[in-house]
Amino acid sequence: MQEQIDIETWAMIRAQQIVMQQGANLVVAAQRLDHKKTTANTYALRTAIMASLIEAMQAPPTEAAMHAQAGLQPA
Repeated sequence: MQEQIDIETWAMIRAQQIVMQQGANLVVAAQRLDHKKTTANTYALRTAIMASLIEAMQAPPTEAAMHAQAGLQPA
């Protein structure tokens, strides 16, 4: 159970970081009607999301995840 909470906490923190960094840049560029920067920041936001998904997939499996895949209840 604690491992599930840890994963959820990591995901929320990571999402907040992405939105604060890349999302804010995208909003500013869009407000300034800067097409080039809006496009660049859109790609930066996509890249950050993809990187976080890859990071999540490469993390070692938790005990809870292994039990869930096996269809077992965690101890």
